Amino acid sequence: MRSINLLNSSTFLYSWTQNRDSSMIIIDNSRLQSHIMYALSDSHMHKILQSTSLSVKSVTEIIREQDLPHSSAYKKIAELVKWGLLVPYKSELVEGKKVAYYKSTFHSIKISYEGLRKTKVEAEPNMDALERISMRFYDL
Repeated sequence: MRSINLLNSSTFLYSWTQNRDSSMIIIDNSRLQSHIMYALSDSHMHKILQSTSLSVKSVTEIIREQDLPHSSAYKKIAELVKWGLLVPYKSELVEGKKVAYYKSTFHSIKISYEGLRKTKVEAEPNMDALERISMRFYDL
């Protein structure tokens, strides 16, 4: 097992443990666990994470694909970025407007409730999204 640290856009330090024989990581940080569980229980956030788990998408693409209200989608995306669950992947100018593209930090997430012992959160990271976070950190 090895420990990995992640600095997200809000400068919270998250850490997790990765098994050498698996692509899944164990989320050790209770704050990150709470954010993940909240995001998956919120229907709009869940749809946003699903939409961006495999490919990079603009807000317009996410809204259209998932049939989300515009104002709600922008608020939820901002919150997911703040928590480090969604990464601003790239931006480009389209018809004179700046368009941002996003990708989920995790490809898949598994949560197991183990009664009095604890809740276990495991995730398979999108390594390219994590690299974007680290690039943003070093650009500071």
